[in-house]
Amino acid sequence: MNALKVSVVIVTYKRAWALPHSLSSLVSQTRAPDEVVIVLKPSGDESEKVISKFSQYLPIKLLVQREGNVVQAYQMAIDNASYDIILFLDDDAFAEEKWIEKYINLFETLPNAGGIGGDVYVASLNKNSLIRTRVLFNKPPKPTRNIIYRRRRLPEFANYDCWISAAGLLGSKGVSRIGVYKSIGLIGTNMGFRREAIMGYPIAELYKRSRKGFRFEQILAYYTRKKGFDVYEVRGPQAPIVWHLVHKQSLTRSRGFWHEFWLYYDEYAMFWRLKKLRAEVSLLAYLVSVGSALRSLRRRPAQLLGALYALISRC
Repeated sequence: MNALKVSVVIVTYKRAWALPHSLSSLVSQTRAPDEVVIVLKPSGDESEKVISKFSQYLPIKLLVQREGNVVQAYQMAIDNASYDIILFLDDDAFAEEKWIEKYINLFETLPNAGGIGGDVYVASLNKNSLIRTRVLFNKPPKPTRNIIYRRRRLPEFANYDCWISAAGLLGSKGVSRIGVYKSIGLIGTNMGFRREAIMGYPIAELYKRSRKGFRFEQILAYYTRKKGFDVYEVRGPQAPIVWHLVHKQSLTRSRGFWHEFWLYYDEYAMFWRLKKLRAEVSLLAYLVSVGSALRSLRRRPAQLLGALYALISRC
């Protein structure tokens, strides 16, 4: 059997301060990447200089994104990745030394795995020194309530710990356990896919209205299942580990009405994206989920408006 080759993908914007840590962690790998695909949206922060510096240590393929959102950047990266396994690392995160080695071992051990996610822990910077913790960044979601729009799973996820419901929303057992288990609770900070499982997937088109790219990992997981592969989360000693730097400049951790609005829009637009992919979603369950947002009008008006915008625009 031929050895698996690896493309590492990093999408970056305004991260010149964090990129050296991400790229240094790739230089230190026990198994070097075969290529590092960086999609850079220029911001004037001299990220280009950081990337140029590391080009002498890493096989970097630099792509410049002139326009578009973060999911369109991921589309560029996937389309230009050359090798068997595509690993995703955030530009404000850094990987353990055995990160690539662990992913290769997992994909070789799980021949039907199309996607795998590892552990993400919180880290911080103190005068440019990295402080690692064992506080989980990717905590398991809360257990799903037994209601129609969260309960019934799409058939592709019948035996999964975390799934997509018939309304297009996420459902979960809410249990984090050590080991390898089927789940679509992946996050882009630390995940990997077989190239053949996600090539040809139209994420840029499906997310053309999006400002946040929220839940694109779960849509990738759905597409992977439709191609006949399984998707796993790995926790504990076997898990590939990444540390995520804590800061305020993030697509999904900002604050304010419009931040919440776009996150909720992406959450409810999942139904229409899945429908375009011919998933067995339920319009009734989806409409019930939108109706339930009415109850949050006083506390979270952004939720209702995001849900209504998704309904009106249909993705």
